[in-house]
Amino acid sequence: MTAARTIGILIGAAFGAVSARFAVRDSDVFWHLATGRDILASGPRQADHFSWTASGTPLSVDQWMGQVAWYAAYRVDEWRGIVALRSLAVFALVALIAGEAIARRPSRPIVGVIAALPAIAITRFVWVERPELFGFVCFAALLPLLRRAREGSDRALVAAVGLLILWTNLHGSFALGVALAVLVAIEGALRDPSRRRGYVALALGALVAALATPAGVGTLIAPGSHLLHPPREILEWSVPDPLSVPGAIWALTLAAVFATALVAPRPRPTDALVLVPVALLSMTAARHMPLLCIAAAPYLADRAPEAIAAVLGRTMSASPSARSLPRAAGLVSAVISATLLAGSTLTAPGEPDLGGYPVATLMALPKGPGLLNSYDWGGWLIWYAPDTPVFVDGRLTPYVPLVLDDYRAIVGLHPDWGTVLRRRGVRWLLVRPTDAIAVRARDLGWNVRSAGDGFVLIDAPNPN
Repeated sequence: MTAARTIGILIGAAFGAVSARFAVRDSDVFWHLATGRDILASGPRQADHFSWTASGTPLSVDQWMGQVAWYAAYRVDEWRGIVALRSLAVFALVALIAGEAIARRPSRPIVGVIAALPAIAITRFVWVERPELFGFVCFAALLPLLRRAREGSDRALVAAVGLLILWTNLHGSFALGVALAVLVAIEGALRDPSRRRGYVALALGALVAALATPAGVGTLIAPGSHLLHPPREILEWSVPDPLSVPGAIWALTLAAVFATALVAPRPRPTDALVLVPVALLSMTAARHMPLLCIAAAPYLADRAPEAIAAVLGRTMSASPSARSLPRAAGLVSAVISATLLAGSTLTAPGEPDLGGYPVATLMALPKGPGLLNSYDWGGWLIWYAPDTPVFVDGRLTPYVPLVLDDYRAIVGLHPDWGTVLRRRGVRWLLVRPTDAIAVRARDLGWNVRSAGDGFVLIDAPNPN
């Protein structure tokens, strides 16, 4: 085992253990669990049945395996099982980021660690219980495979295709991996005709991987829709904000990549093939910002020292190849990592953090269709109140654009809010007391069924 891989594993284990200190709290985990439960019971559903506003609407099944994985973890040890799986995913993600960065500058591991820090820091914001986390792990795993494939490894070509098939079923972000693999294959085939068959196989395998799901070509609908028509009203789909913490990390990383590219000698085509499309994608939505930082970590570890040396007028010696460690060292690192992860998950929070949800209203919640719920509470209701279909939740695809527009019209008290309320047949409102509709409903004297810190359940006038 190389020193880079060993250090990466230890760093990954440390951060995986840290992530186990956080209780489950993501608003989307609940509908992912409910979907995973349904898939195990009756296979992937391709029509909505959790809402009353979009019931029967076709759904994408581009993350069915990821949802099954989260639910399987829940079945093993309930919420502590969820935390354990999240910790393993964080471990893999950080280990891949750090290991690849250190491998680019094996003589000075600290350089790789420093280069990896922005990626590790920004991915902290995606340490959540969603299939999306698996997508980031797959992306971090694909980058070294593509690099090794370009350097002549046929095993890496095969492994990349296998990874893409897995990724395609874990999360919709697989489309990025397919695009990068095709780009690398085209460049490789043009550059090295002697390996053209291998690169053609990589390109064809990547395209086949995109269809190797229960939905076939339909699995591209959700990623394509979100890329071409991102729902900007949702925070994670808004454009990057450099004034936010993750936005500042992203902006500084982008600036470092640009500056390094201008100064550092001997640019590598593979770096450009990956960094250019990923950088462009990262500019389209906040949720894509970590992708750039992950892709930039090995590049900065490799080229930033040369760029700094060029600015200072110095010459850097070539970095030696990766050093191998005795097998015992690898075994010790594996034992330490396993102990850290096992110990942290055994003592992890056994219940989710429901502090931001209207738990106190569950007993007063009416059954059947007609509830307009706050967007952030939709997934929670799907899991904890299955007899009350939701108006909207974090799945987005069934609700864009009509249902989401109507939701905003009512909650935001747009001029046509009353007409939309009656047309939709809303019978109850479960919203925050500060929402415009809640304030207006109280002014109009609508009956309050239940109220508490951060929520209010109100009867809406009979739409008939």
